[in-house]
Amino acid sequence: MARVFQVIFSVIICFLTCFSGIARDARKERVKPKGIFLNDSVEVGKPVYFSLSLRHSADSEIFFPDSTFDFSPFELVSQRTFVSSTDSRGTLDSAVYHLISFDVSKVQKLRLPVFVFQKKDCTAVFTTPDSVFLIKSNNIDLRKKPILKEETQLVALSREFNFSMLIGSVALIIGVVGSIYWVFGRDIYKQWQLLKLQRRHLEYVRSFNRLMRSAREKNNIKDAEKAIIIWKNYLERLEKKPFATYTTREIIDNMPDDALADALKNMDSIVYGQGRSANMETYLEVLKTGATRLYRAKRKFVLDSPVV
Repeated sequence: MARVFQVIFSVIICFLTCFSGIARDARKERVKPKGIFLNDSVEVGKPVYFSLSLRHSADSEIFFPDSTFDFSPFELVSQRTFVSSTDSRGTLDSAVYHLISFDVSKVQKLRLPVFVFQKKDCTAVFTTPDSVFLIKSNNIDLRKKPILKEETQLVALSREFNFSMLIGSVALIIGVVGSIYWVFGRDIYKQWQLLKLQRRHLEYVRSFNRLMRSAREKNNIKDAEKAIIIWKNYLERLEKKPFATYTTREIIDNMPDDALADALKNMDSIVYGQGRSANMETYLEVLKTGATRLYRAKRKFVLDSPVV
């Protein structure tokens, strides 16, 4: 009889042990991740998105697959994870995987694991496989020979500015100008200086002659005074000295010439004394000759001077 009770007790212990194991397995099965494609179809080389989520107890620790995981037949492009959200039903973790496929299978399946951390190791719990269908719109069937179709309709092209041509042209112009300046730069600079001197001298002579002629014909002392002012201003630009503010004595000291000194003194008498003289034109001509002499000396100085 004792033997019978011992057997019954052993059976009860075995039953309880199996039941507790089944209960643990049932609890484990509750931790079931959900994985689905956000697209129902895929093209070769085009992106497709896979959503992975899991609701679990707040005290458990889980890990989602990262770039080290094999996503075959897909390849991982990027991964976006979301902040955990906890409520009365537990904690929800989720992520979206940006995938790409170069497989040409008609149906492509994928299932991903979620790793549940336990005391000594991690347990991988996989999702139910989900699938997408391949769209062959961008596939080329190599078994079929391509058929060429004539296209005779002209397509209007938009005009675009050729920046490379512009840069090349500017570089060429700079190179040519630089080469010309390197070889002929000094001569060009001298000629430019002489041209400016000549232009200013001609302007001075033209203005001075007009006033001198007016002073002679009308016997106008005001025109003679204006001619002297133009003469002083021209000397100031030519010699880089303040001839316009110089007195007659200072001008004579800077331009030692007896005829010029006599002409300046006589013109002072005519202008400030308001006296009339038959030699006024002669005195103005002496001033003009003195300025022309300075112009020629300046021109010779420019020709003989080296250009730095």
